[in-house]
Amino acid sequence: MPLDERVGQLVLAAREAMTNAAKYAGVSEVSVYAEVTASEIEVFVRDRGAGFDRAAVPAGRRGIAESIEARLARAGGSASVWSETGSGTEVELRLPR
Repeated sequence: MPLDERVGQLVLAAREAMTNAAKYAGVSEVSVYAEVTASEIEVFVRDRGAGFDRAAVPAGRRGIAESIEARLARAGGSASVWSETGSGTEVELRLPR
């Protein structure tokens, strides 16, 4: 599949998720899984680190909201972020083909 603008946005959102995990999870390993099917591209970024409470993230920190969720929405996809303090974080990115 060619790397067009939409797929490029998916790659950038995945990079942001990996960067966040590397900076804040406090673990030495982050798992990344990607799958391309006839109908969509999915990328999962997971860590078993510190996790966080989304409501406690300061308003000035916009990495998840802008660099992941909004970026995927503009490209026609979706992003979901699940995290729990002490239990790690999972980011799921989906982009229709």
